[in-house]
Amino acid sequence: MLNNPLMPVAEALAQICENLPPLPSEPCNVTEARGRYLAEDVVAGLSHPAAHISAMDGYAIAASSGLDAGTVYSVIGEAAAGAPFAGDLGPAEAIRIFTGAYLCTGADTILIQEEIETRPDGQISITQTARAEQFVRPQGLDFSTGNRLLPAGKCLTARDIALAALAGCSTLMVRKRPHIGILSSGDELVSPGERPQTGQLINSNSLFLHQLVTLSGGIAIDLGIIRDTPGALITAVKAAGPLDLLVTTGGASVGDHDHIVSDIMAADGGQIDFWKIAMRPGKPLIFGKIGNTPLLGLPGNPVSAGVCGLVFLQPALRSMLSASLTLAQPSATLATPLPENDRRQDYLRACFITQDDGSLAVTPASQQDSSMLQTFTHADCLIIRPPHAPAAPDGTIVPILPFPAGI
Repeated sequence: MLNNPLMPVAEALAQICENLPPLPSEPCNVTEARGRYLAEDVVAGLSHPAAHISAMDGYAIAASSGLDAGTVYSVIGEAAAGAPFAGDLGPAEAIRIFTGAYLCTGADTILIQEEIETRPDGQISITQTARAEQFVRPQGLDFSTGNRLLPAGKCLTARDIALAALAGCSTLMVRKRPHIGILSSGDELVSPGERPQTGQLINSNSLFLHQLVTLSGGIAIDLGIIRDTPGALITAVKAAGPLDLLVTTGGASVGDHDHIVSDIMAADGGQIDFWKIAMRPGKPLIFGKIGNTPLLGLPGNPVSAGVCGLVFLQPALRSMLSASLTLAQPSATLATPLPENDRRQDYLRACFITQDDGSLAVTPASQQDSSMLQTFTHADCLIIRPPHAPAAPDGTIVPILPFPAGI
């Protein structure tokens, strides 16, 4: 295991997602569906509009009765939204109509109020030539019964659930939320809110990962902190209950106080699929299984844990939620030169800057140490430097990994 070559990022990510298939589906009331991932397409159960309706206030007529200036119509009734005219429209007859009202049988055109004048006898006459079918919203203009409105795998937004509700879908089939256990390892760690003593450190990793899981559609379960003691991981997993994925931070290296790897191998059913990735930061990353629970072991340094969370944990969640794993790869113009890269894929914290010509460019932080959380917090994106990338002068187009909303 120690002598295995470093696994490329893409290969490691593919292996993780292959071993975390989509979770089962469950029904969800449309009113509670924002942020859930569709397990099935949303198909319209209704048409919108359900019938031909008026787009303006005015008068509904039959175009065949005449559209030229001077044509006279007798007003025989009224229609408003929610209160349609119950009769039929005959030749040279009109219905007073308001926006959103159904057109009655025989009507196919709306004369807006500015196009008519009221005669002393109560009839109306056209003041300027009109167009057939003007100001009519036809049945199904927006969508028709049976139309596919939203694809499976989509994360539902407020607009999505409004559309689904309008289409008559009161219940949607969504993926179950993955239950993700978050477990931190380290004698030096204390929980947020505690005052760290000499040699201690507040556990920030669990907070970041909890938010990442929640914003990515999962249910984060804080399993606390385990100490650097052999068997501590095994004990914590037995007490945790069923999980779809266990995420650990720290204890993944080869020091005398790192026991994550040895605990996995000592557990019943424990296995390590791979360990150590050709990336920076985040080399000591583990994927395997402890008992029946898949395990993703992240490094303990705050930036390493954060970058690995974005590169590996977020796609793992998308895999379990049947969301698309093929996302657009954005790029940016480099504002400062970068040296040649080595064999590890680099993720450089970077900020956007506005250049003299007004264009947006990206520049890496001057310090990239994996313990420096402040540079991670203030960064706008990560510049991705593939293995053995040649030196890049300013002006080079480079791939970037933006931070998701809320992260």
